[in-house]
Amino acid sequence: MKDLEAVKLAYQAPRFIEIPGNTSDSSSVHFWENSGLFPDGILRCFWISQVKVGESRGNHAHLRESQVIVAMKGKLEIISEGLDGVERGFTLEEPGLGVFVPPLNWIEIRFSEDAVLLGLGDHAFDEEDFIRDKNYFGSLQKGNY
Repeated sequence: MKDLEAVKLAYQAPRFIEIPGNTSDSSSVHFWENSGLFPDGILRCFWISQVKVGESRGNHAHLRESQVIVAMKGKLEIISEGLDGVERGFTLEEPGLGVFVPPLNWIEIRFSEDAVLLGLGDHAFDEEDFIRDKNYFGSLQKGNY
């Protein structure tokens, strides 16, 4: 629980971030060089596609992992609920804009029919880092853990 206390004290809300790039008449290129957000680099990369309209992904929080979410194609509607109890909404429709999701933010993501999500993480996959029980997350918000 000591580790959890440290993470809670350093709590940050999700926010939009710009992803640098160049666009021309023939193409666009975007790149990640953000050592400020991920000082140890990207340790996990994943993508999600072919999500049926009406279904959502995410539906969890992380204890330690921070992520950046990018819509590589289509539209993503992201709803986050923070440790602070505040609900925030984000819409992504272009690869030059992402959402930085620090630890202890519950997220739910809705996809347009053709959407492709790219996720970048600062920790390797660890099932024990996931908070998948919304009631438990609510107890963390209230300090009842």
